[in-house]
Amino acid sequence: MKNYYDVLGVSEDASNEQIKKAFKEIAKKEHPDRGGNEARFKEANEAYDTLKSSQKRHDYDTMRKFGGTTQGGGQHPFFNEDIFGDFFSGFGNGDMQFNFTQGPGRTRTFRSQPRGNRNVQVRMALSIKEVMTENEKTINYKLPSGRDEFATVKIPAGVQHGVTFKFQGMGDDTIKNVPRGDLMVLMSVLDSDGYTRKGNDLYTDKTIDCFQAMRGYEFNLKTLDDKIIKVKVPECTQPNTILQVKGQGMPVHKTIDIRGNLYVKVHVLIPQLSASDLKKIKDL
Repeated sequence: MKNYYDVLGVSEDASNEQIKKAFKEIAKKEHPDRGGNEARFKEANEAYDTLKSSQKRHDYDTMRKFGGTTQGGGQHPFFNEDIFGDFFSGFGNGDMQFNFTQGPGRTRTFRSQPRGNRNVQVRMALSIKEVMTENEKTINYKLPSGRDEFATVKIPAGVQHGVTFKFQGMGDDTIKNVPRGDLMVLMSVLDSDGYTRKGNDLYTDKTIDCFQAMRGYEFNLKTLDDKIIKVKVPECTQPNTILQVKGQGMPVHKTIDIRGNLYVKVHVLIPQLSASDLKKIKDL
């Protein structure tokens, strides 16, 4: 198991602020959009994602402490009645009893728990323009019990296509007196406004004429967050050249204001010319 504290270079009793500061320093140096080591950045991001959450950190610390050891009598600390109950819960709603022999003269009894309520999955579609910023949407969905339900869902800026968000206790409630299932929101992020997305980068096209390509050209481009930026086409630009505009892509990390890049593919249009115009060009 990776030592996330070593990855971030902090002690095991580090505060949340110290963990955040350590990750921020690594991200500034190693983010691939800034020429850093992508593998190092991903490792640090993975460590930060775990340690910034008190629940995830607690689970991680517990696994580090007990995950590779056994307790007296050969029983693993995570091998208990709850696991056996979960394993056999799919065989019916009534109680089922199992005897498990741990050693000479030692028998433990496991009783299955009733099957719980199911999770409910819904799909939410947003455009890449919408996910440039944080969103809060109210959705309506139908539970297996037949009842209509409403939920307010917060979607972070820059969310990736295919990500699923889990909202605990907002799913099926058919079986009474047991916890509700969860609501699973599957994200579909769609291209829009002439832009496509690959990872955290944005792509768009621009058509100019051959004279602009030869002489060089500068044009205004409206971004997905409704800003106007200037893009410069160098002299003698060839058809299908791709121009890079750094830091104008999708939001990557809100805390340290990192964004992907914008790429503009240049298409060169050859205009229809009269015979006299063609002669002038030939005489150049």
